Amino acid sequence: MNLFSIKDLTKEYGVGGAKVTALNKINLSIPEGKFVVILGASGSGKSTLINMLGCMDTPTSGAINFYKTDITTFSKHKMTHFRGENIGFVFQSYNLLPDLTALENVEFSTELAGLSRKDAENALSLVGLSERVNHYPAELSGGEQQRVSIARAIAKNPKVLLCDEPTGALDFNTGIMVLEALKQIHKEKKSSILFITHNQEIAKIADIVITLRSGEVQSISKNSAPISPTEVIW
Repeated sequence: MNLFSIKDLTKEYGVGGAKVTALNKINLSIPEGKFVVILGASGSGKSTLINMLGCMDTPTSGAINFYKTDITTFSKHKMTHFRGENIGFVFQSYNLLPDLTALENVEFSTELAGLSRKDAENALSLVGLSERVNHYPAELSGGEQQRVSIARAIAKNPKVLLCDEPTGALDFNTGIMVLEALKQIHKEKKSSILFITHNQEIAKIADIVITLRSGEVQSISKNSAPISPTEVIW
């Protein structure tokens, strides 16, 4: 079954001579339960596409069906509800609250979703931070902070995890640890993960690779044998 079915998706910014087309009639089908890498250089439309799929923004034209529901018709209120119920976000910046511990940062998210402390603890355990739950962000490395942000995103068991360059600000070894955490989540929770990157080597861990260029789909390929994050070299 397709998680997202995208038809003629277009996003334009500005008007007249200042108009910029970020996405140009994108057509895609993204199956559920897959680890999908959206690959492309800066300005290719990757983040714009993720923002559309996560109901963070609305398109100029076209349709996005989440299963069988066209989410481009939603009001702002319904978009907010949809994000809360279905989407987990992981960004390049960690966006942790500095005065809260790792557990409290995740707990804050789970409380908003009506979940328990146990859900927060389980999420931190899944990303390998059981021993760091009482540490504050300033006491954690960059990779650990990013894994806290991943735990925060998965604690509510979203149907899809949208990751926008989550390794972009990390060194190689730390980035691999974050990739391992995401692959573990994908394996254990059978989660659908969409991962934005400009790094072609990271694409080798994906089930499906969608390459964008200048707001258009350049290629779609499947990896018959995705490699482990520990095999990635860049």
